[in-house]
Amino acid sequence: MFVRQQLYYFICSVFFTLSLFLLQAQQHADSSSSLKKVIVTAQKKPIGFTTPVPVQTINHEALQQINAESVADAAKYFSGVLIKDYGGIGGLKTISVRSLGALNTGLIYDGIPVADAQTGQIDLGKFSSTFVQTLELSQANPQQLLLPARVYSSVAILGVTTNIYNAKNFTEKKWQAGIKQGSFGLWQPFAGIYFPTGKNFIISANAEGVKASGDYPYYINNGSFSQKANRNNSDIKSLQGEINIVKQFSDSSQWQTKVWYYTSERGLPGSIIFYNNISVQRLWDKDFFAQTRYQKKFSANTSLLISAKYSSLFTRYKDPNFLNNAGGLDDRYTQNEIYVSAALSHKFGKYFSASIASDFASAHLSANITPFATPTRNTFWNSVAVQFAKNNFQINASLLNTTVNDQTKIGTAAINKNEVTPTIAASYKPNEKSPFLFRAFYKNIFRLPTFNDLYYTYINNINPKLQPEYSKQYNAGITYSKNFNSIIKQLSISADGYYYTVKNKIIAVPSQNLFVWTIENLGKVHIKGIDINTEANGNITSSIKWSARIAYTLQQAQDVTNPSSTEYKNEIPYTPDNSGSALLSFYYKKWNAGYSILFSGTRYALGENNPDNELPGWDTHDFFVARNIRFSTFTTNIKAEINNLFNERYDVIRYYPMPGRSYKISITFTNL
Repeated sequence: MFVRQQLYYFICSVFFTLSLFLLQAQQHADSSSSLKKVIVTAQKKPIGFTTPVPVQTINHEALQQINAESVADAAKYFSGVLIKDYGGIGGLKTISVRSLGALNTGLIYDGIPVADAQTGQIDLGKFSSTFVQTLELSQANPQQLLLPARVYSSVAILGVTTNIYNAKNFTEKKWQAGIKQGSFGLWQPFAGIYFPTGKNFIISANAEGVKASGDYPYYINNGSFSQKANRNNSDIKSLQGEINIVKQFSDSSQWQTKVWYYTSERGLPGSIIFYNNISVQRLWDKDFFAQTRYQKKFSANTSLLISAKYSSLFTRYKDPNFLNNAGGLDDRYTQNEIYVSAALSHKFGKYFSASIASDFASAHLSANITPFATPTRNTFWNSVAVQFAKNNFQINASLLNTTVNDQTKIGTAAINKNEVTPTIAASYKPNEKSPFLFRAFYKNIFRLPTFNDLYYTYINNINPKLQPEYSKQYNAGITYSKNFNSIIKQLSISADGYYYTVKNKIIAVPSQNLFVWTIENLGKVHIKGIDINTEANGNITSSIKWSARIAYTLQQAQDVTNPSSTEYKNEIPYTPDNSGSALLSFYYKKWNAGYSILFSGTRYALGENNPDNELPGWDTHDFFVARNIRFSTFTTNIKAEINNLFNERYDVIRYYPMPGRSYKISITFTNL
């Protein structure tokens, strides 16, 4: 009854708003006029330095220059980002932004959210970077008004835009194919084709396979008990593919449909234990989604966006060594979700714009476990956003209402939740020609307990009254962006200070023993830090160009749960005091070369900040050189890489050693 009533409200609100905006659009439909063509030639400023909230972008060119087999590897180059990497190409990779955890970061793939109600976090290693056009990380909210309401429900948004997303890029048949081969048994073939089949109608398909043994050497230095060995059970076989259909209609409306599939089998390398290199855990994934979106521009002021998606995630986890009466685990989970969204935006007069959006998702999880709760979660998001922009001042505000209802076949379901959360952001430039921009934002948001938090079979004392985890974000920053007529053509710098508070943090604590845990709302965390980003480019001579980007984070994330605890004001686990990246590239005729650095300061593996739990800082250095060879109808690119040039031995997660020095060569044929 609850779900039916909410669905009724959802449908009514969509049709009421649609009618209102259609009426408004009709009143202005005939106000168009012809304008003379104007050609503007100027250096485009990076978007992240002109917005009220921090936005970081890596374009396709930069993605080809860094060591990035997947989206996870590329996201490491953003400031404020920690990729929890369990080693090797097959290791799980999840993103945490400004120490708030992977469950607080949303992933948008070609305009529509990607979700996992079971774990709450996405393995970014499943998403290839080969066919990505841009990768964008937005704090608070993305800056477009016409968005699904669900997008507003995350602390930060990682947006992935593939090269088919904008149909204007392809007016004739395009294709690319190639292969990457590297150390530790890496083979990574890929191919894609994009072709118009009619007027303003495009179909594309691409696929990429990955095969790697992952048996890289590692070394543990512990005095007389030092050990040299090779990583085992770190192999992977995977295949990712997608088909896209894009139709541009005569009235400028656009319809886009994507079918995406991923399948893999991989070993889950265990933690390193002296004289015990045995790891037998295996993971199988079969993920599928089909999504479609239709965007209609009724007039210069009014636009409609309708989105829909169906996703199915199958996971098989096998652990023969798990201590139970069945002689191990062979768990199989199937998760299905249906998602629909409708959004409308309208510009009122000269300075005001507004949008509304209503979304609904129904997620269901089943398993081969007995007994199992078999939960279903129905979620409604309704958002209102407004924007005021006049001269050099801009203010954006949004209000999100989230309503959640859980149902289970066995046991007690979580209580219904209904929350309203606001966001406000503003920016100001002293004058039109000023290179400086001042900005600030505040956001209050929460993340829901996942199905694993609430209903996981192997955790005792499941708490159906578990509350959401609330976060308050405060950010203030300044940017500088200016063009020059010297060796530096463009220079952009941003510095953002932030202070976040988290309450009702969801944590797992031991109950009877280390194998039986309880999930509770106990944690409180205060996070403060500074993100600094710099981008620059220019010409050394008429034939030698260069570009550079630097990202740096200074941060402190403290546990303030219990003043009487020995861990009070200790750093939370895996939060480096400082971290960052740098990339420097040079271009000479058909050659280009680059050097990149990733580094992380000291951090702690546990909440007790003592020397035994401290992990040393690390830095890795990568180098590449590439050559373009042009033929009459296509181009060949040959690229050679040396990664972790100085063979740095380090762990991102304690006892999960990362690969040392490795080599890779790739060849790409394309007419893009």
